Amino acid sequence: MLIQVSATGRDHTHVVKSAVRTLEILEYFDEIRCPANVVTVSEALGYPQSSTAALLRSMVTMGYLQYDARARTYLPTDRVSLLGSWISPPLFEDGALLRMMRAIQKRTGQLVLIGARNGDFAQYVHVLKQPEAVAHHIQTGMKRPLATSGVGHALLSALPDQDVRRLVHRLNAYAAEAGERVDIAELLPQLTRVRRRGYAFSKHRVVENYGMIAIKLPSELASRLLVIGIGGCVDTLQARESELVTVAREEMANYLANKGADSEGEFRLRLVSDQPAVALPQMQEAAG
Repeated sequence: MLIQVSATGRDHTHVVKSAVRTLEILEYFDEIRCPANVVTVSEALGYPQSSTAALLRSMVTMGYLQYDARARTYLPTDRVSLLGSWISPPLFEDGALLRMMRAIQKRTGQLVLIGARNGDFAQYVHVLKQPEAVAHHIQTGMKRPLATSGVGHALLSALPDQDVRRLVHRLNAYAAEAGERVDIAELLPQLTRVRRRGYAFSKHRVVENYGMIAIKLPSELASRLLVIGIGGCVDTLQARESELVTVAREEMANYLANKGADSEGEFRLRLVSDQPAVALPQMQEAAG
């Protein structure tokens, strides 16, 4: 059953418009990874051209963008990349997380993303796109419901059942329609299954024929729980389920084994504990 989300997957309730636009401009540059002029940014984000120009000029003054007067284009400066380098150094200081994502994308040919909890939602905090794998638009900043998405289930699997019950009770209290209510009797067994096999696999949840395999990263590596997601067509993910999960775990061990642990062996034990190895016959059975 498809879940209902906004067209963009973004929630702009109770936010300051200028702050949202500033951050979305930075996210846009992170997506296109090349210089852009005022018109391009304005059309891509749906902002008035005059306010887009004013924002871009302000960001140049603040040192977050540089302006090429000859080409009339803007590009982020290194100040942007240095902003969050102090947060969760094991993952971000030397680029281990991004290098891990690129390695998974290269080996799988699928879309790869990092997700985290944002209130009652799972949010995509970084996305490496693969157009051949996912035709519909997925971008950094999009949100999905915690209780009805693959990344959300991976995040919720780290919580005790009583905490999940309290969360669902609150979600259901604010549900606008009966169809938005979460059946806790269905959700808890699904989370038990995620914990048992070490990953979540959502199918046809947001967009028909597309799905997500989501595996949580070891909790000691970051200030909040993060999830690695591999997205693509459901048929492809199902046929390659064992392979994709194995690739993700191998690259997590390759790039994160010496992060947040006294030794590689110690980390590998925790990695196996967090993401239990599953024999191929069991994994194939679980996929059904």
